[in-house]
Amino acid sequence: MRGSTQRPILPAVVAAALLSLQMAACIFTLEPPIDLQAQGGSSGTGGVSIDSGASAGQAGADADADSVADAAYCTPNAKRCDGGQPQLCSQAQTWVDQGPCTGGTTCIQGDCVPQNPSCDGLPAACGPAGKSHCCASAAVVGGSYQRSYDAVTYTDGSFPADVADFRLDTYEVTVGRFRKFMAGWPGNKPQAGAGAHPLVAASGWDSAWDGKLSDQATLLAALKCDTTYETWTNTPGDNETRPINCITWYEAFAFCAWDKGRLPTEAEWNYAAAGGAEQRVYPWSEPSTSTAIDPQHASYFVDATDMCMGDGTPGCTVADLIFVGAKQPGQGKWGHADLAGNVMEWVLDFYKPGYKMPCNNCAELVATGERVLRGGSYVQEPPNVLTSFRFSGTSELRRYYYGIRCARAL
Repeated sequence: MRGSTQRPILPAVVAAALLSLQMAACIFTLEPPIDLQAQGGSSGTGGVSIDSGASAGQAGADADADSVADAAYCTPNAKRCDGGQPQLCSQAQTWVDQGPCTGGTTCIQGDCVPQNPSCDGLPAACGPAGKSHCCASAAVVGGSYQRSYDAVTYTDGSFPADVADFRLDTYEVTVGRFRKFMAGWPGNKPQAGAGAHPLVAASGWDSAWDGKLSDQATLLAALKCDTTYETWTNTPGDNETRPINCITWYEAFAFCAWDKGRLPTEAEWNYAAAGGAEQRVYPWSEPSTSTAIDPQHASYFVDATDMCMGDGTPGCTVADLIFVGAKQPGQGKWGHADLAGNVMEWVLDFYKPGYKMPCNNCAELVATGERVLRGGSYVQEPPNVLTSFRFSGTSELRRYYYGIRCARAL
């Protein structure tokens, strides 16, 4: 429904299941899954659903709580800093260097963390154990790949792209980080040209968009776009490490620019999720053509019986908008969390069928009225959380399944 603010239409089989649950228990009200129609599945553009309408500046300890004192061995997947460089414990229980922290980042508890304002003073409370910095930003080694190609579902390899090295935030932007942004609003609105991609001309903030940003009182009210599933609260509470939702594209851009970053291009986002030239079906797919998915990997809509299983229990509640990074088996090649499910993420580009060609660090900046979102969400089924699947929505639309992730210079 272009331009509509109505919720997605409920499929008949799911509607019947919900009605049965409500009549039997009358305990909770469930939000219907999105009724998505894949378009262009054989075109190579991926399916698309159009929905119109301690602080980061503190020096890190040499080892986090998951590391053992004996340096001869470690617990697999534990992280630490050694000589200012992050290390990850391998399955063989040995520490492996992860490369230096660049782009103004500092190693804190095994993560490269930017010196950005959204995490100033916030505790390290994200990730599978709730001990990683919510502003962690992982380096993505650039290269060449095929957009929306996974060798299984989308097999049109006619949309190549080259992507330079960049950083992509490990986690989706949390309520706690967005609270820092709101504390200074609207005094921290972006200046003209802010948030630009260094390799994409004319990609910064356009002062003509200033009118798309609300005053603080109006924005605070707008962040409560759904009485059941909004994550924002006017005072800090239990949702501080859940992803912020109900965000427009303009607000997403403004946040990333204020946080010393930018929105990723669609080519960058797809590259990171697909593991670059590995062309993964899902971010965690190993081998790359594996179609394995279960609630241990991501928060998504499983089926009409279990519905949302992000929190491990059947039915859809705000708890299915999981704490960012909680599902470690779902991490991508470079350690990014929740690239599939939870909330879908705004990117820089306008949506068009097909892709901009040629693409050497490209972005589609010719206005079409709709922007691209990627990754699917907790109320969407497995075909809609593939690395190859695309979505679009109007720039001013806010939904309880729309969120943010920022990119940065390496």
